[in-house]
Amino acid sequence: MLNEAHFTYSRENRPRLAIDPTSVPDTGIGFAPSFRFGQTFFLQPAVDEIFWRTDMRDNFSITRGAHTFKFGGQWLHSLNSQIFRGFHKGRYIFGDVAGFLHYASPASLGPGFGPTTVACSDGTFSSMAIGCGAATNFRSPLFLYLQAGPARVGETLDQAGASTIANNEYSLFIQETWKVARNFTLNYGLRWEAQHFPDPVTPPAQTAYGQYLSNPAFPSTGYLPNQNMMFQPRLGFAWDVRSNGKSALRASWGIYNARQNMLTQVGAITTNGVQQQTITGVFPTYPNVIPVTIPPTAVPSVTVFSKNYANPRIYAVNVAYEQKLGQHLSAYANFAWNMGVHLTRFENPDGALSGFSIPSNLNSDTVVYTGTPKFHNLGSITNTTSDARSLYRGVTFGAKGRFATRFQMDANYTYSQDWDDDSNERDPFSFRYANFYNLAAEYSPSDRDERHRFNFYTYAKLPVGFTGNIRMQAHSAQPITDNVNGNSIGTPCSINKSLTRFVNGVDCGRNHLRKDNAFVSFDLALARPFQLGERMQIIPRLEMFNLFNNKNNINPLSSPALFDFNGFLRVGVGDPRQAQLSVRFEF
Repeated sequence: MLNEAHFTYSRENRPRLAIDPTSVPDTGIGFAPSFRFGQTFFLQPAVDEIFWRTDMRDNFSITRGAHTFKFGGQWLHSLNSQIFRGFHKGRYIFGDVAGFLHYASPASLGPGFGPTTVACSDGTFSSMAIGCGAATNFRSPLFLYLQAGPARVGETLDQAGASTIANNEYSLFIQETWKVARNFTLNYGLRWEAQHFPDPVTPPAQTAYGQYLSNPAFPSTGYLPNQNMMFQPRLGFAWDVRSNGKSALRASWGIYNARQNMLTQVGAITTNGVQQQTITGVFPTYPNVIPVTIPPTAVPSVTVFSKNYANPRIYAVNVAYEQKLGQHLSAYANFAWNMGVHLTRFENPDGALSGFSIPSNLNSDTVVYTGTPKFHNLGSITNTTSDARSLYRGVTFGAKGRFATRFQMDANYTYSQDWDDDSNERDPFSFRYANFYNLAAEYSPSDRDERHRFNFYTYAKLPVGFTGNIRMQAHSAQPITDNVNGNSIGTPCSINKSLTRFVNGVDCGRNHLRKDNAFVSFDLALARPFQLGERMQIIPRLEMFNLFNNKNNINPLSSPALFDFNGFLRVGVGDPRQAQLSVRFEF
């Protein structure tokens, strides 16, 4: 019998600072191209965070003949204390450069300058008081402004963004490895997990949404539902088909639950309408912020967890076969099937009003919601639900050569399809669906979907003492819904006429296009050790990356960059051909 016990206690300080805390607020301009500069909205000007973790676990292993039993448990306590200053300096989003320049200019320059600027439909600029005359259509160049602040008398900005939350996670498991025969091994077991979330600091009845808790239509109880029923059976086997060590069939099936991250949890603790407020629909003087009004004059936005929330669950099946083809060469094939349920999705039931319409001339990313809000005294309701789903299917074919005769390699190709109806799990500032009343229409290739992927690696000992290796990676393009660089020419939903998801009233579907981000990289390295006596050597090494200088465009966006809330993302041409020479001294 073997007993393994483990205990860890850690304290980690995680300060995150803006590069220049005196710079302008997070500012985005334009659809295509898009520009963004200033302090990232979630580092304004800093985040103070301390994370404590206590981890205790113990397991026992017992071997009796052909049976090996293992059982144990774990307790994991995580405590996060932070001051999140997101949106404290505001976030500005402008439609175009000209509008930004007019808005940001001093109002003393006259009509068409300063925060009262409006952009007229004939291309000119005026002020809200004067209007546009014959050009009757006008709007502010400022598409969106967001600012966070305290909501209670005497509360500071830091108090509004402060939170201390804890999670307790428990697990028990039992498993057996049974060598049924000389060429057949069976594994099976059961794992149980629980995750207990923090209770609200402010009692739900005292929050802005407390008045609706008795309404059956309100999606939350104000609490984060603890997860106690995460039972995960698992089964697998390994079979030497011909009992000669040259062929192996392996298969496994299991259920796997995922934990809910604390970043998602904290929104339901602090964004309750009474600790902090979100200011929008105003036009501050750039780059300033609006003075915070207490109590808030606007209806508050809140974040909650659905009363039916459940942690993500994955059903996984894997079948693999490997065949030895020669003394040092083997080929293999692998099939993977993974179905996800209870995946996290952020929904806004109040923003969906009481109905919707799809006009025949609709060119937008969402339907037109009609009627009145369901909960009149609230603004946006970010409801953290678990009704999203996913399905991954992939098959891999490969070959590998074990190191012998001064050479080894591994090459494989994967064809896969990765589908889901929501690829957003960590961005609570975005609602990705087109129609709240038809979430089934969201089921399509996921943001991660790469139909084709190829990997190749080789290492060799070359003549005259040289060693070399070659690495090649390639994958096909990922999907996207909108092409903001289109020219609106062609049939609806074609590559050039998909500026929005709905084109002339037709729903083109989520992720119906492909980005221009296919990737191919060929890297190589060459080294030559020189011995200096018995115990020392010097090793010059030459490395080249992206040898053929492929453009390898980078595009992590799933929506237009202007309204992306993932922080500052790199978009555009990838890394060019690069070479580096290094020297290593070993002794």
